Amino acid sequence: MSNARILSKHRLGYFPELKVGDDVFNTRYERACSMTNCRGRCCADGVDADLADRDRILQHAELIQSYMDEGQDRDPANWFQAPRPDADFPSGMCATTTLKSDGCNFLNKDGQCVVHIAESKAPPGFGYLKPFFCRAFPVCILNGTLSVDDEQCPDERGCCGPVKNGPLSILDICAFELEYMLGADGLAELRKMAAEREKAETKPVPA
Repeated sequence: MSNARILSKHRLGYFPELKVGDDVFNTRYERACSMTNCRGRCCADGVDADLADRDRILQHAELIQSYMDEGQDRDPANWFQAPRPDADFPSGMCATTTLKSDGCNFLNKDGQCVVHIAESKAPPGFGYLKPFFCRAFPVCILNGTLSVDDEQCPDERGCCGPVKNGPLSILDICAFELEYMLGADGLAELRKMAAEREKAETKPVPA
């Protein structure tokens, strides 16, 4: 029987079992670390998007185009690469955003994401426009396992760049992202799991 930790109360119903990687508990951050300090460097390589996220972006292409500058490709046909199978997405498929010379095509000349801008400027009730994993980063799912992406910008100590033996965990700096991904019940279950793990690790060893 597997000893892997399993979340059972999360909202991602397309996973019969959502495993939790050790990096969720082991990755540590500086005390001043906050996702509000993010400079968007993690966006440079683009993102894999579920086909439903891709289609919603394409549905609102005119809105997104209104915030693009002259250095961005305004043709929606060029915004995503060809879909490919990936079981970490609800549809079982994903499509990666295309890149220009200085990063994701959705980044303007100031390094700001026009999908994010379009979403933030939309009327109340509009809903989400950014792809799921853009909003969840640095939390991710890899091969059915809840994980932490620490490779995109490892030297960004103010936001998601990890440090050895730092005082904060991913639960401290990414509560919003984790609740967005897992739901309130899933986040509560993960917090309980982390507390039980910490208690077990600090339990005195009998002499």
